[in-house]
Amino acid sequence: MSDEVKILRKSVHAEPERQPLASTSESNKLLEHEYDGIREYDNPTPGWWHLIFLGSVVFSIFYFIFWHFSPVGWSVEDAWQAHQTKETRKLFAAGRIENDEASLLKLMKSPDLLNVASGLYVSNCATCHSADGGAGGLTGVNLTDDHYKNVKKLTDIYDVLTNGANNGAMPSWKTISDKERVLLSAYVASLRGTKPASPKFAEGEAIAPWPAAPTDGSDAKDGGGTAQPAAKMP
Repeated sequence: MSDEVKILRKSVHAEPERQPLASTSESNKLLEHEYDGIREYDNPTPGWWHLIFLGSVVFSIFYFIFWHFSPVGWSVEDAWQAHQTKETRKLFAAGRIENDEASLLKLMKSPDLLNVASGLYVSNCATCHSADGGAGGLTGVNLTDDHYKNVKKLTDIYDVLTNGANNGAMPSWKTISDKERVLLSAYVASLRGTKPASPKFAEGEAIAPWPAAPTDGSDAKDGGGTAQPAAKMP
């Protein structure tokens, strides 16, 4: 074997020359692990990083409980509905409506405005009357049947919302605007004849169906069939 080959083999298998350590304190930071002459520093994750990580874990627990189990949490659909309600309410505020049969029957035929009313109902009425109006297991009366305790005609719903009833069991809702009470009256009336999940027993007396909705812009006339499903007040 030639001398050149021997020298080449020695250079290939020779251990790399280690650089002298700068100081004793620096050598204390080095790990024992070595690979291809490379040694690693013992550089642990800083304490502030651990604090952020632990804080994120704790936050995620409350975050999960709030968005998945809390009754005050909301979904993407809820946020969208709230936005739609806000926009439609702007249009609603620009118009003029009164607590009369023609206005109420017209509102009962307006899906956009009933969406606004649905938001009002869920925020203010569903606690006692349930989200679908059936009042299953709750203190309020069933708003979906034909029996009413304080309502004889369509416009009476507004009066109950405004003045309350049953010695305060049904509170006054003067806290919301007059237009919103008219709109809410139309929504409550529209619940009549719907099918709630857990309907409560009937309370009060059965009354005649709501007047038929006008089809040619004329005022509504009494009697006839039911225009839209309507509701029952406490």
